[in-house]
Amino acid sequence: MSRLFRSLLAVGCLFLIPTASLAADPLPRFTEEREAAALHFVRKHCPELVPLLDELKKANRLTYESQIRETFQVTELLADLQDDPKRYDLELKVWKAENKALVLVAKLAAPKDEDRKAIEEQLQLLAKELVELEAQSLEHRVGLLQSELSAAKDDLVKFRDNFDRSVKDRFEALIEKARKKKP
Repeated sequence: MSRLFRSLLAVGCLFLIPTASLAADPLPRFTEEREAAALHFVRKHCPELVPLLDELKKANRLTYESQIRETFQVTELLADLQDDPKRYDLELKVWKAENKALVLVAKLAAPKDEDRKAIEEQLQLLAKELVELEAQSLEHRVGLLQSELSAAKDDLVKFRDNFDRSVKDRFEALIEKARKKKP
C-alpha cells in the first residue's frame, strides 16, 4: 500500500465526497455499470484520483464500492442540472476542487518537509477557489429566485386586475358542474 494511500486513510478522508448542495439522496446500489460510469467521470474530471481508487479497491472493497456509489450519485445529480448550465458548471467545479483539496490533504499528512510549503500553497488556492465558487453559486441562486419572484409578482398583478372576471368564470363553472350532476 502506498504511503499516500495510507496517509489518506490515516486522516480519515473520503476523497470522493459529493458537494454539500448535491448530496441529498441515499446512495444507489453498486453495479458494474455504475462503477464504469463513475470511473469514467473521475478519469475525465479528476484523474489524480484514479490511482487512489485502484489502491482502495485492492485494500478495502467496501469503502471502494461506497466511493464509487457516491461518485455515481454525483454524476446523476449533475445530469439533472443540465437544464441550468451555470449551476452545473459551478457544482462540477466545486466537486473537482474539493477532491483535489482532499488529495492534497492526504499528501500533507506525510510529506517531505520541502514539499509541505508547496502543498499548503496549493491548498490555500483551492480554499479560495472553493469559497469563490460557493459565492458564485449563491449569486446564481439569488438571481434565479429574483426572476421567479418577479414573475410571481407579475402573475399576482394580472390575477388582481382580472379578479372580477375570474370570480364570474369560477361561479359559472361551479353552476355548470351543479347542472351536470342533476338527474
